[in-house]
Amino acid sequence: MTRIHVDFHAIWIDPANSDNMIVGCDGGIHFSRDGGRSWDAREQIAIGQFYEIAYDMAKPYKVCGGLQDNSSWCGPSATTNVRGITNEDWYTVQGGDGFYAQVDPEEPWTVYAESQDGNVARRDLRTHEARDIRPREDDDKMPRYRFQWNTPLLISKHDRKTIYYGGNFVFKSTDQGDNWKRVSPDLTSGVDRKTLSIMGRKVEDRTTLSRNDGVAAFPTITTLSESPVRAGVLWAGTDDGNLHVTRDGETWKNVVANVPGVPKGTYVSRVLSSAFDPGTAYVTFDGHRSDDLNIYLYKTTDYGQTWKAITSGIPKNGGTLHVIREHPRNRDLLFAGGEFGLYVSFDRGENWQELKNNLPRVPVDDIAIHPRGNDLILATHGRSVWILDSISALEQMTAKVADSDCQVFDVRPATMWRMARKRDFDAHDVFVGANPPAGAIIDFWTRGKPDLKDVKISILDAAGKVIASVKPASLEAGVNRVVWGLRTDRPVPLTAQEQAMAAQFAAAGGDAPNTGGPLVDPGDYSVEISIRADRSVKKFKVEEDPRITWFSAADRAKRRAAIDDLVEMTKQADALRKRFTSADSGLTALQNAWKRPDAPKIPDDVKKMADALKKTLDDIRPVFALRNFFDTPSPDERKAELLKPEPDFVLPALLQRISQQIQGLESFAAAPSESQLKQIAMVKTALVDAGQSVDKLRDQVTKFNDAMNAAGTSARATSSSSRLQPRRLL
Repeated sequence: MTRIHVDFHAIWIDPANSDNMIVGCDGGIHFSRDGGRSWDAREQIAIGQFYEIAYDMAKPYKVCGGLQDNSSWCGPSATTNVRGITNEDWYTVQGGDGFYAQVDPEEPWTVYAESQDGNVARRDLRTHEARDIRPREDDDKMPRYRFQWNTPLLISKHDRKTIYYGGNFVFKSTDQGDNWKRVSPDLTSGVDRKTLSIMGRKVEDRTTLSRNDGVAAFPTITTLSESPVRAGVLWAGTDDGNLHVTRDGETWKNVVANVPGVPKGTYVSRVLSSAFDPGTAYVTFDGHRSDDLNIYLYKTTDYGQTWKAITSGIPKNGGTLHVIREHPRNRDLLFAGGEFGLYVSFDRGENWQELKNNLPRVPVDDIAIHPRGNDLILATHGRSVWILDSISALEQMTAKVADSDCQVFDVRPATMWRMARKRDFDAHDVFVGANPPAGAIIDFWTRGKPDLKDVKISILDAAGKVIASVKPASLEAGVNRVVWGLRTDRPVPLTAQEQAMAAQFAAAGGDAPNTGGPLVDPGDYSVEISIRADRSVKKFKVEEDPRITWFSAADRAKRRAAIDDLVEMTKQADALRKRFTSADSGLTALQNAWKRPDAPKIPDDVKKMADALKKTLDDIRPVFALRNFFDTPSPDERKAELLKPEPDFVLPALLQRISQQIQGLESFAAAPSESQLKQIAMVKTALVDAGQSVDKLRDQVTKFNDAMNAAGTSARATSSSSRLQPRRLL
């Protein structure tokens, strides 16, 4: 690229070669190797600066938010691409500096997005057409409305076509922004900022650099909130320190004087109306513009008549707070985002603790909680969007749970997404965000660190039958997470060769082969976790991929019957494989023993029988020996293969053929085709043939065992120092 983003913050020039340059700007990091004539953008580094975050109710849901000088964007929280979430999955919904981007709860194609200074549009994602819906003055002579750099926007919880927008007035639209009505007086102090001091002195010369620090209008509304439980209850905070509430949607009262300990004029960074009580609200203030880094977080239960500070556990002077969020189902569970990370409270704000896991300690500017998936979504300033999948453990954590030895938390419905590899071979210079864990996310509490041998995690079907087990690699005291991949246990154990092949695939960077049993069908299931004598059970649902609407119950039953038939064939084939392997390994060990220096002389007829048996085993071997893609042929094998006019056609091993048929059925949502049924019939015939071959092998082994017994008796008569012991091979 020859044009890169503006607003440079850092530049490095290679002292040994000035053609090599690196710049950091509002658009990220860019490299040049020709003195700035062309640039490479490093887009694989997650350093986005999100201000606000929102979601829709699609499956999977999308996330929308605005970035510092990089527009407003929407993108998926998960994809059906096995690689994950790529930059190409995101798209802009508004230009300029991006801020609020709210999605209609019933029409996910309708997005309200705004850029700096109150410019807001309603966009139809079906066509990407957009309509400017900024509230306009009634005539050209009236004072201009003032809008904040980051203008608050919300969709009513009571009517999705009603939206609110904050300038110096609160604006309300009942037709999705086409028309607006002012529903408040000017809620700011209306102060002329030219009369205010900057760093202790007044600056009246408008040519002074950074006189207004790039802020186009002041004072303005910075935050809005509507009560989800009572229409008409609204809150508004301003950048000059006012905090208003209305109970009827029109009559407003400034209650900031009731908030103790906050310096006058402190910026209101967030106000939040509780989802459980119309009189309860939370508010945060940000004083850093006045060199005040104190933590200001308060709660009211009486519409702002009285306020209580709720900051215990959050370090004082450790950076200001930007946002407070309440869990939609648990009023005790609160989250607060600040300049240095994320905090959580389990007791309605009485006590706080930092929530980290692998979250960097970066500014958290906004927080959302998806009501369906129970995901915690964070807008960070410097590490883009972070999602903590399924916070049921946090939602349901109580003192009673903490005192229990074992407790399974609610398991959200697991969706059987049909994943696909949509693109390959992009090398390493590309960003790919992780998809959520594939399967059922199971979180559980253990008071102490358990010994793995004492832990049993079972998956049961609707009839209470154990169909699968989950074996964690490690467990700790506290909250643990395992994921069930929606497959039954293997009908037969992995062989050593299969385990080696799986490890080789993983080491090579490829997709690990399936090592479980068949996929289950959508339906009701439960997880049972036992730790010694303690036991906890939770029911949950497995749901079909919502895109699949054509798969009838009758067709699903036909596919399940075919898979069940193949599972039984798997067990039969594995039993035959074991019989073959027993004879093969026994003969190999025996022939190796004959080569020892102290081995007795073996009669020639016994050796001939052993050679004949070895040939029979070699003839049968392709039926049971898995073909490993990673196995390198020996020089002799390669030479012999090259001497052939055409490569030999070798059928896959019997177990591989059965597995391929199961995979073929699972990979398409339909009843088995006629061709698939024919292939299954062919495999079944091959299984019968294999059984007959093993039966014949058994007869040959019996004769060999008899000859061995006779040879062993003779050897004992002629040698007292070394005896050939009789051994059954099958």
